[in-house]
Amino acid sequence: MKLILVYNADDGLFNAITDTIHKVMSPSTYECSLCRFTYGMTGMLKNWRNYLAGVKADKAFLHRTEFQKKYPDCEEALPAIFTENDDNLRVLVSAEEINTCENLDELISLVDERVLASGK
Repeated sequence: MKLILVYNADDGLFNAITDTIHKVMSPSTYECSLCRFTYGMTGMLKNWRNYLAGVKADKAFLHRTEFQKKYPDCEEALPAIFTENDDNLRVLVSAEEINTCENLDELISLVDERVLASGK
């Protein structure tokens, strides 16, 4: 199984800088709750990194534009977390579910529950 974590943000240095400023200045209006929960000013949050290190699956981290290039037929709202088995892409945690989380601990609990339920 492979986890594919897709951020509702575009790639590139300029986008990274403007996104970071936006998260700090107006976090409630930032479009990517996955980014908001998992990244701080200087990179991935330690708790999230440690959690992911314990998940026994390959992982890929994609921005919206990268995901659209690799999976052009997928129209799932972003951010989202997918699993991929034998080129079969499946939503593990939807944008709506991520957006209802209030903090990183809730997101970790949700992902953990779904990863365990998938048998991995």
